[in-house]
Amino acid sequence: MVLRTDITEDIRKSIEVVIEEAHRISTDVAEEVKEILQQGKENPLTPDESFQLLTKIIAVLKHSASKRGDQATSKSLEGDINQIVQQVIQIRERVMQDPIQETTQTKKVEPMAYNGTKPGPVLPTPCFQGRFIPMCSGFVKSTDIQLWNENDRLDIHLGQFRQKNGRDPNPEELLDIMFSKMELPGIADDKKNDQFEIIELARSIAVNGVRKPPILDVDGTLLDGNRRVAACYYIRNSDEFDSEQKRRAEYILVWQLTEHATDDDRNAVVVSLNFESDCKLDWPDYIKARKVYEEWQSMLTLEPRLPGRQRQAEMKRELSMKFALGPDTGTVNRYLKMVDWVVDFEEYHINQKKRDPYEVKHRADRYFQYFNELTSGETKYGGIAFTLNQDDGLKHTVFDLLLDDKFTNVLQVRALKQTLNNPESRELLARARNESDLDIAQDHIQDAITTANLQRAERRALGADSRIESFVKWLEEVPPRAFRDQIKPENLEGLLQALKLVEPMVKEILLEKGVEV
Repeated sequence: MVLRTDITEDIRKSIEVVIEEAHRISTDVAEEVKEILQQGKENPLTPDESFQLLTKIIAVLKHSASKRGDQATSKSLEGDINQIVQQVIQIRERVMQDPIQETTQTKKVEPMAYNGTKPGPVLPTPCFQGRFIPMCSGFVKSTDIQLWNENDRLDIHLGQFRQKNGRDPNPEELLDIMFSKMELPGIADDKKNDQFEIIELARSIAVNGVRKPPILDVDGTLLDGNRRVAACYYIRNSDEFDSEQKRRAEYILVWQLTEHATDDDRNAVVVSLNFESDCKLDWPDYIKARKVYEEWQSMLTLEPRLPGRQRQAEMKRELSMKFALGPDTGTVNRYLKMVDWVVDFEEYHINQKKRDPYEVKHRADRYFQYFNELTSGETKYGGIAFTLNQDDGLKHTVFDLLLDDKFTNVLQVRALKQTLNNPESRELLARARNESDLDIAQDHIQDAITTANLQRAERRALGADSRIESFVKWLEEVPPRAFRDQIKPENLEGLLQALKLVEPMVKEILLEKGVEV
């Protein structure tokens, strides 16, 4: 919907009737009516604002007529003011808004030939909700397709926009909503950057093109494919994509209903594509990661020498873009580390333990996310990966526990950071490895974690006295000027807050022990 810059003759006459009636009652009131109507045309009010202002005007008209004893006018204004206001609002809306196609010459989108492919009927005829609906196919320029501002996916967002602005969004504003660039209250923080996941879709389209044709009505209205079209807009206007990727998003194959389509046909298309699952099952992360890993190994073999850090970063970015993961190589790095551990896990069980290769691979697939925890702390002393890489026996213990389903959840794998560095806990892990009864083995693992946590807490408590003694001694010896010249203000602030925190607690304990403070 857009603001009109002209007023048709019938609307002009409707407004003049209201203004003439106001003039007949009172010149001052007439000017006020005219001012509000003009304000509504030039600077649209929200429905609530319109209702409040017009209610006031009608009330003034009724009061003026009654005061003058104008029976005819009073009678014409009798009844519910709300009903009268609604009639005036309808006139205002006709002035303020009108469909885009009535105010601008919107170019009708028709499929055309592209890259040697000519428009033609879609065969076999597509079926939606048991209805065979004839369609034609062909290519259109993605930027010629306007997003559908009646898409139910956007129902809440459009309602918010209309409430705030008293009108429908224009095409640019609709894109801002799709790209999560428009501030709308109530949207979860983790959804504010890309609520409709347009960027992820855009990266897929940049690599593969639009694989599922959007569907247009006979007049070019977009019935299905808002996200795909928005993603093409994003590609065309983002520096993230090169010229070849932008070309893939320039012309897209669409399906279009014929002139014989009915409202039932349109409804069947919308409902079928949004309520019925296409039964597509995404690849598990294990499979995706293996594909990325294999491609990475192939890239390394083509390098004339072992690539340095900068060259590896370039290669990983290329790899990430190839798999539609975007320019950030975080996912690629995570996949490569995880598969390195999976390869180690599979080689140990298949080659050393002589386990069935496919049983091992199924376990690696099932517990793939556990390997993400095993990669943590690779270069840090005490980290899981660092500790396991120092001791193959300990690593194989963990691998055996994984294969035999003895970890009950990923949090237990995460807790290995404390468990592996505690001798008693390691002994309990070894007992769990050798235990054939699954329930008992799982109890051993939980006991190992509990033991490590308790001893860690005890060590911290036992060390408190010596730490405080050392700190007090340091505090007494540090020169006063160090506080002024060497210690950062934020650290001084932290010290002050810590002292304030412990002061009442220390005083209470000292009083209990008979020490005067």
